[in-house]
Amino acid sequence: MKQITEYCTGCRACEQLCGKKAIRLIADKEGFLTATIDENCCVDCGLCRKRCPQNRNDLFYGAPLSTLAVRLKDEQTLYRSASGGAFAGLAAWVIRHGGVVFGVKYDEEMRAVHSSAVTLDELDSLLSSKYVQSDTENTFSEVRRFLKEERMVLYSGTGCQIGALRSFLGKDYDNLILVDLICHGVSSPLLFKRYLEFLHQRHGGKVTEYDFRDKRGGWGLGYKYKYKYKYKYGSATADPYYTYFLKGHTYRECCYNCHYAHTERAGDITIADYWGIEKYHSDFYSIKGVSLMLLNSVVGMNFWKRVEGDFEYKDSKLEYAVAGNHNLKHPTERKDEIRNHIYDGIDSMDVKEYFATRFPLHLSLMQRVKNMLPAQIKLWLKKLKK
Repeated sequence: MKQITEYCTGCRACEQLCGKKAIRLIADKEGFLTATIDENCCVDCGLCRKRCPQNRNDLFYGAPLSTLAVRLKDEQTLYRSASGGAFAGLAAWVIRHGGVVFGVKYDEEMRAVHSSAVTLDELDSLLSSKYVQSDTENTFSEVRRFLKEERMVLYSGTGCQIGALRSFLGKDYDNLILVDLICHGVSSPLLFKRYLEFLHQRHGGKVTEYDFRDKRGGWGLGYKYKYKYKYKYGSATADPYYTYFLKGHTYRECCYNCHYAHTERAGDITIADYWGIEKYHSDFYSIKGVSLMLLNSVVGMNFWKRVEGDFEYKDSKLEYAVAGNHNLKHPTERKDEIRNHIYDGIDSMDVKEYFATRFPLHLSLMQRVKNMLPAQIKLWLKKLKK
């Protein structure tokens, strides 16, 4: 068995393309799914190398055709969304018109997996951000089947996942809308699993829900998780997994050389938090959240014209978007002194010892005070600041 480690993103395109079933995705020592070739089955046809998105530079559109600040009008759905409800609004429109939406949910084992939704109830589990690499499973093949049935399909994922799907399909479809996220990088599924075990050990109860973008304190980086019928709330700075994720210390190695960290995008539409909007469009800022949206293709532009009535929106500038989202300019920087050792002991150490050793938190007095404030006080302070 030969494992492809250097540039593999774990997208599964090669696995689903291989007619000889010679490729499987197997977790490496850090827990990232990595393409592994059974050389006894491989006939060396070269299809996997040819269609691997990491070997291609023709999967991108040019500069975005339009830059928008958007906010969903449906306030209940907006509250359940990470920022301005961009994905929720686009996806709901597709479902209401008989289409299929693919996004990321937690399965019964709290793994982040790509899954389809054909009802608004099913869509609910795909909302909000999951800060761990998702498993695309067999969804590329499912997308191809729905497209052949002439169903409208919307597929949302990281840049590398969207590039992989485009490469897998081999051509563009008028009934396919690809939505990529501005991604900082992804942590390993094994790390997230160990983190949930750490929380289980701390609370004496299994975590059954996790939301990285809870809005009780307004739009920001608050989390919420459920255990033993109770909810725990907090901010990113008080949490080891969340803090080290945001600092870029836990990402897959290829993320630090990401092929998608620029303004030329793989998706028809790009979405993200519109960080820094208060500097450029103070009249449109809201503590309820605002999304950035880039329309990158004619397909994306035409789709937006059909759904824009579900949103409040404002024309913006690409330079403003880049200022608040550095991954539109360059990949996250690798901090060698931390990243070199962050996964050491992940599968051998006790979880409490592992997180205490590898993920120490050094909070200032101000951060400690802010973390102790009730959500309603934080919300009031954000309103006051505006």
